[in-house]
Amino acid sequence: MNTRRQTSIKVDPIAWDAAKNIFKEYNLTVSDAINIFLNRVRIEGGLPFKIKVPSKGLRKVMKEVDTNDLVRYDSTEEMMHDLKS
Repeated sequence: MNTRRQTSIKVDPIAWDAAKNIFKEYNLTVSDAINIFLNRVRIEGGLPFKIKVPSKGLRKVMKEVDTNDLVRYDSTEEMMHDLKS
């Protein structure tokens, strides 16, 4: 009997490759790492790390910013390339 569930997810390919290389140093596959993460979520009853919610002041400033003037990037690498230019 197969006790595993196969799934399909969409991920950032750059993040995938970087994580895959890091996991390899721990002798883990990406599937192993995802299973570790999912089990930590189950055990802790939530995300196994802190995510900070923006303060009220920061949220106010974010709402006031004219989003038409913002530059959007598809990846950190794209942003870093633009900053170096």
